[in-house]
Amino acid sequence: MESWLTYKKSDPTLKRVFYRKIWSIILLITSIQGLFIGLAIYWVAKENIGNELLRLHRNQIVQRAENIDDQFAYLEMMFAHWAFDPKFDDKLKNLDFRYKYEQILDLYRTLLVMEGNHPLIQGVELYLNTPRPFIINKNIYVYLEDQSDISRYQHLLQQKKPMFWTEGFRHKTLQDDETAITVVNHIPGGSSEPIGFITASLNKERMVKLLKTLTPYNEGSTFLMPRDGSWIISGNEEKNDDLVDALRAKLAQNENQPDAFLFNYNNVAYSVSYGQFSRLGTTWIYVSAAPLTAVTKPVIFISQIFLVVSFGGLMLALVLSWLASHRLYSPIDRLVRLLKRERGGDQRSDNKDEFEWIEGQWTRMAQESRSLRNRLEDHLPIVRESFIHQFVQGYQFALNEEEIAERLSQYGWDLSGRLFVILIVQLSGLSNLNGRFSPGDEGLLTFAAANIAKELAEQNFEQFHVLNFHDLSIALLVAVPSEMPVKETRKHLRGFAEQLMEMIHRILKMRISLSISKMTQHIKQIPFLLEESRQALSYRNLSDENQVIDQEELNISDPSNAFYYPLALEKEIIRCIQRGSEDDAVKLIGRFLQELSDKCLHEVTVQHAMLQLLGGILHTLMQSGVNTMKIYEGANLFEQLVSHKEKADLLRWFQNQVIEPIIRELISKQDYHLKQMVDKTVVMLKERYMMTDLSLEYCADQFGTSPYTLSRVFKQITGTNFIDYLSNLRIERAKDLLLGSDMKITDIADRVGYQNNYFTRVFKKYEGITPGQFRERYRSG
Repeated sequence: MESWLTYKKSDPTLKRVFYRKIWSIILLITSIQGLFIGLAIYWVAKENIGNELLRLHRNQIVQRAENIDDQFAYLEMMFAHWAFDPKFDDKLKNLDFRYKYEQILDLYRTLLVMEGNHPLIQGVELYLNTPRPFIINKNIYVYLEDQSDISRYQHLLQQKKPMFWTEGFRHKTLQDDETAITVVNHIPGGSSEPIGFITASLNKERMVKLLKTLTPYNEGSTFLMPRDGSWIISGNEEKNDDLVDALRAKLAQNENQPDAFLFNYNNVAYSVSYGQFSRLGTTWIYVSAAPLTAVTKPVIFISQIFLVVSFGGLMLALVLSWLASHRLYSPIDRLVRLLKRERGGDQRSDNKDEFEWIEGQWTRMAQESRSLRNRLEDHLPIVRESFIHQFVQGYQFALNEEEIAERLSQYGWDLSGRLFVILIVQLSGLSNLNGRFSPGDEGLLTFAAANIAKELAEQNFEQFHVLNFHDLSIALLVAVPSEMPVKETRKHLRGFAEQLMEMIHRILKMRISLSISKMTQHIKQIPFLLEESRQALSYRNLSDENQVIDQEELNISDPSNAFYYPLALEKEIIRCIQRGSEDDAVKLIGRFLQELSDKCLHEVTVQHAMLQLLGGILHTLMQSGVNTMKIYEGANLFEQLVSHKEKADLLRWFQNQVIEPIIRELISKQDYHLKQMVDKTVVMLKERYMMTDLSLEYCADQFGTSPYTLSRVFKQITGTNFIDYLSNLRIERAKDLLLGSDMKITDIADRVGYQNNYFTRVFKKYEGITPGQFRERYRSG
């Protein structure tokens, strides 16, 4: 304010002209335009916002309906899995319910687990038709005697579908006059001759609460029913109110209604949204009706506020524009003082006003800006590399098609009449390079491969970009002319891919898998092409050194993709781990991998089988009481396993990260027992060393363990292997007899558990001389 007063005293005429202009402009900007905007908002935005709220309301209903559909789908999937549980197989035909109490208790616990697995389930019941009709649930297990009950249950058993929904069935877990929506699943799963079924009844109260989520405004109505209308569940307090009946009649009149429409009932307009759930071959229909007043009520209130505020703003603008003109010079003065300070106190000349002086300073800064722009152009390649890298990997998803095209055009891409294709190169076999490269050189190898790809691409394509992921994989984004025939383009791409593989393999000596994506003219689809190409690499043929995977020719349903799993080998591996036989377990895992490679030609099937093997090992350990979280320190083994692609890496990872920690844990638990076993073995050797049939196998049988385990533990505790310990014991005893008696050497050999010829060889091996020479030397000495 002080600076403004100073300027007013020095040049009052300039202030008056400037003041009138600014006052007029501010008045026009703040009042007239604000009034027009307020009216436009009231008359135009009212309708648009109302429609947008209706659309959001309908989308909200669809999302909540999808959530309900997901809950039913999860219940069906969970129930289907239980039908294949070993507890419900054909062995139940011969179950004696009077004496097999533990098995009955196990079935009872399983039913309780099933009932608690989903919040919508009210009760689970098992029905067996053989040898006598029998039911079991959380309340009772009893034979059925009433013929009407037997007929009801057998009617469900005779249904052709192995799994289906029903509504009129009365469970023993419910009241006599109560029915519930029920899912029925025949057991055993997949059998053409079921012996019974499992049923799960839904809790009506929870179903009603779930349906109420489809009416977010707590007004209107919502209900669920099958297409034939045989039953209905309403989210209202009254099940069959007039609005529900009217909506059902409306839907029955025209089944081709759109999924959302307006419906007038009792002078009230409702926004109606409905859809369908496909449930095990039947169709369920959900309907949600909300009054339009509940949806659009906030819009009317806000529009009125806009109008009032606009008129109030008109009056306020008159006052504020007058005040603003008095203070307008303050920022101009601050700008002048700031520029003077930045320019080292440069003073404007007397024949220039502030704006002329600011213009001169602006010209000077523009020159500096051009200089900075030139420096920025020098860094443009780095910026272009960063943008394309982020865009191809999906990090620029917020940009639309036109914005991405504009950015690429700025970076020199000609996008007119172009198709885009992604090529991904995956290097493998680093562990087989025999010292040429080592772990940690992945970035160097990827850099070399990217340079080779760039050099070769320059000879084949006009527009391309190489992306280096620094993890033994690179990608090429290629733009090809759209007027070129598709077959010819694919042929050219495949030829380039084979040439690139041959060159990388010849220089780096590594195996290459290359995936060629489909072509697209939409730039926004490029990140999806990259992801699909990465997934296609999992279908590489393990029997080939190098391979090109063309997604146009990839057939996922090929019989060679069928899943194979050597279950017998898994059981042998687990038994070896439980015995502590690390070497045997590793060998069996190697056999497991080899058998998978022979049977399953694609990486994805081998990977799934190895994940299942890991899960089987961990499951068995947990059943045995082993704390796997403690052994592996909370590491995600499944995530680590997926990162290994080669057989050698998989085998090494299983040995170092899975088998060895387990063996160490098992050994630590057995240390005390094993030490006692070794102590007893030493005592046995000292007492029975003269037995000719005394051996490692004999001692292992005495203590109920394997020769391998006894040998390993004996060496670990005594520091000497079993054979050397026994031999030293016998030789020392033989030396005592040679020096302290006149027994013949053959008798001494027999006394210490050796045959004569073998005794002489062993004695000379340990002492360096024969038994006779030993006696003669020490007696003569």
